[in-house]
Amino acid sequence: MWGFMRLRNVSTERRRRQRGSAMLEGGLTLIVFVSLFLGAIDLAQILLVHQALGERVRFAARATAVNCCNSDTVKNLVLYARTTRPDDTPGYYGLNSNNIAVTFSDQNTPDQRVTIRVSGYTYKSFTPMLSGISGNGIPIQVTIPLEQP
Repeated sequence: MWGFMRLRNVSTERRRRQRGSAMLEGGLTLIVFVSLFLGAIDLAQILLVHQALGERVRFAARATAVNCCNSDTVKNLVLYARTTRPDDTPGYYGLNSNNIAVTFSDQNTPDQRVTIRVSGYTYKSFTPMLSGISGNGIPIQVTIPLEQP
């Protein structure tokens, strides 16, 4: 009878230790999973900002190719999607006119072009380990020929 009781106590003790190790393994796995998940969200946000800015720059370049605007109008097209600046409206994704460079080349020739370059834009990280750290995005440049008047 005593042998049975001792065997029962040993198996109960073993199960307690296994429960503790399972909880520890689950906690470590959860930390790794959450870190990877938040990292994927950060990567998706970076790609979203870059794609959205690229589309806005292409929109401004196409509008400039058809309408032959000046550089201030092109900057307003990138920042606000309109030719004039609205009152107290922040720029697209926090951009300002210093982030945008507009260059007209080969003016009054058949090869005239406009080049719009956006650089120095930043994005915020959501990952707790990188919280509050801003990153600089990859510069975006679009060159398009201007239509002949």
